[in-house]
Amino acid sequence: MNFFKIAAIAAVVVSSSAMASDLQFNWGGGGNGGGNNGGNNSAPESTMKVYQHGANNNVTALQADARKSNVDIKQLGSSNGADVGQGADNASIDLLQKGYGNNATIDQWEAKGSTIDVSQYGVRNGAIVNQTAAASTVDLTQVGYNNHANLQQH
Repeated sequence: MNFFKIAAIAAVVVSSSAMASDLQFNWGGGGNGGGNNGGNNSAPESTMKVYQHGANNNVTALQADARKSNVDIKQLGSSNGADVGQGADNASIDLLQKGYGNNATIDQWEAKGSTIDVSQYGVRNGAIVNQTAAASTVDLTQVGYNNHANLQQH
């Protein structure tokens, strides 16, 4: 039964991505550049990828007006959870949680040129990461079990 729920959600995500790929936006100003800032490549190029191999994994991801951003989540184990937001310029969030019962909450808002990378491998690791800083990088790797980290950058 869970497989059908996951398949239905995956179908919605894939079909939404397919529909969104045909959308065109007018980002700014004009001149003789056809309404796209003279072709200076300022439009959002957001990408979201989620791959969950095990059972009972949960992902909530949001990219709100995130320019040139990327979210890539792989969970491979079972009962892992990830809550990810973004809303940042030139940002990328990567999460890999191979084990069992790992949880991560990641926020990244108005952080220009930022990167967050969280890997948790083991069992029941927890990470809370918040970043509201310019030109920042956060890396976190927890390999054992029952490790907890709370990281903030402002």
